[in-house]
Amino acid sequence: MYHILVVDDQQAEIDAIAWLIHKHALPFSVAQANDGEIALEYLRGHHVDLLFTDIRMPFMDGLELIKQAKVVVPDLKVIIYSAYGEFEYAQKAIQLGTVNYMLKPIDVKEFLKVFQSIIAILEDERLQREKDELLIKGFHKGVAYEKEKLLFDLLQGREIDLHYEERAAFAGLSHLANKRMYMMMIGLVDHFFDLHHTEVFEFLQSTCKHEMLYLNMNEYQSIMLVAIDPASTISDKQQELMAYGDGVREWLEIRFDRRSFIIVGSPINTLEGLHDEFTQMEELMNFRFFMDNSVVCSKDDASIYDHVDDESLELMLKDIYTSIARKEYRTLEHRIEFLITNMRNSKRFSSMYAKLLFTEIMKRIVDSQDKKNVLLVKDGLERIALCNSIAELRQVILSVFQEHLLRIETATDDQCRKVIEDVQMIIQMEYGSDIGVEYLAKRVFLSQSYLSFLFKKSTGQSLVKYITTVRMERAKELLRDSTIKVVDIASTVGFSNTSYFNLMFKQYNGLTPVQYREGGGRR
Repeated sequence: MYHILVVDDQQAEIDAIAWLIHKHALPFSVAQANDGEIALEYLRGHHVDLLFTDIRMPFMDGLELIKQAKVVVPDLKVIIYSAYGEFEYAQKAIQLGTVNYMLKPIDVKEFLKVFQSIIAILEDERLQREKDELLIKGFHKGVAYEKEKLLFDLLQGREIDLHYEERAAFAGLSHLANKRMYMMMIGLVDHFFDLHHTEVFEFLQSTCKHEMLYLNMNEYQSIMLVAIDPASTISDKQQELMAYGDGVREWLEIRFDRRSFIIVGSPINTLEGLHDEFTQMEELMNFRFFMDNSVVCSKDDASIYDHVDDESLELMLKDIYTSIARKEYRTLEHRIEFLITNMRNSKRFSSMYAKLLFTEIMKRIVDSQDKKNVLLVKDGLERIALCNSIAELRQVILSVFQEHLLRIETATDDQCRKVIEDVQMIIQMEYGSDIGVEYLAKRVFLSQSYLSFLFKKSTGQSLVKYITTVRMERAKELLRDSTIKVVDIASTVGFSNTSYFNLMFKQYNGLTPVQYREGGGRR
């Protein structure tokens, strides 16, 4: 749809033009003015594709209007129409860039012919603009891609080709050679940046006071490169960035309820220096596995590098293995806790090493039993591999340990009861969600098979049946005490398929939901 401004001191003429445009479904929305001054003011505040104006008007005639309108909108299309057919008007109109000149009274065929011609011109220009915009957009995408690619290459230490300087210039990174750069690495323990890349970028861009480049390394980790005037004091800027990192940490906790590990790097003076800095910070980022809370730290903070020596580690492992061999399970639990505490305070353990260490402990616990349980070992290995933090690893290894205590009947009734109560509470609170045995087992850090066994032994009914019972009882309440539609009740109690809900409800109650409601909730 295009926009036309019709200008005439006779309202009847304006109405006639507007009527013709509407009658013949021409793609124009119509604005109007009764003299040149009003029309010019309108042009200054609105987008207009076509000016359709009379010549003889009070205050400002059509020719003067065209002259001044061309200053405001240089590419404005213009049609003059007038009862005065003198050649001098047509000649002046052409000189002013008028598209066409029409005489009053309007001839409908001529009117449509002229408008179709103008519509074709406007369409060609629109298509050309869209083409140009696509080219510009493609160019900017190319620049953005090259910038990310070059930064990736620099961070990863890949060999820079002979056209490095040209690439840096094209990507808009050449000026960084005159800046002091600081790298801020943001790490989380689970998938995040692949889902929230845009929101994180917009937050960082809007809150950082300095020039900033942002790059997602993977779904767990991102890089923020801050460029600052090299004349500034280093210590002041590092303190400023530490405070800024603390703000980012707080935002991630409040906005997403995620704990993060944020490292503020040392000053970098060249693009080539990015690789060494990134390598050191990425090594330190492995430490996030052992963090229970969000942490903001400097790469050069000496306290991060405290570690357990090899001799101490061997002694702790020897104590753990001895407790397993002697089946001193209560002592074993304390020794595992002690090992975890020391690992939390150490930089030397990678997440992979920690998982391997606890895999070995888990195997020894299982092997210590007279009857080997292959399924339990397999389940434990899978759970350890999926751990994203030392806290999760602790829960997995202790749950395997506790499961063995329960299996050999050394656990107390209180321990069993607490697990079952937790599961029942989760079901009571979340029955409307997509919950199942797998989800509940993860919530209480037990295997699916063992949780099912424990629940049936403690309650006398299967876990799946209990979930169904809770949902059906809630559905009965809603049918009995509200006018909510059956389809909405089904969704409320956790069924996405209404037909399946109807089937389950009838199996459970002997009546369909509608029959149950019509019967007043009896049975």
